Amino acid sequence: MKWNHQTIGQIFDNLSLHSGLFRKIKVLELDNNWADIVGESISKHSSIADYSEGILTIDVDEGLWLHELKLREAGLISKINCELGAIAVKRIRFRIK
Repeated sequence: MKWNHQTIGQIFDNLSLHSGLFRKIKVLELDNNWADIVGESISKHSSIADYSEGILTIDVDEGLWLHELKLREAGLISKINCELGAIAVKRIRFRIK
């Protein structure tokens, strides 16, 4: 019998590809390294708030940053999906918190 040994991380990654709940957890965990993904200046003014059905909600601290991030939406989606290793985020909703 041949065993297929996987780490917990590998199992979780596989589950996140097929399960909405695990995908949501993985997306929300991106807030832990948000500065590495979007850059230091953007991370000081924004944070991940929620994720549901391909829509990522990002809180920003003021209207200027909301406008700036809307202009960068396509690039952010690309970076986030690259970080996730899957096309999980299809759209971003920005809101002032």
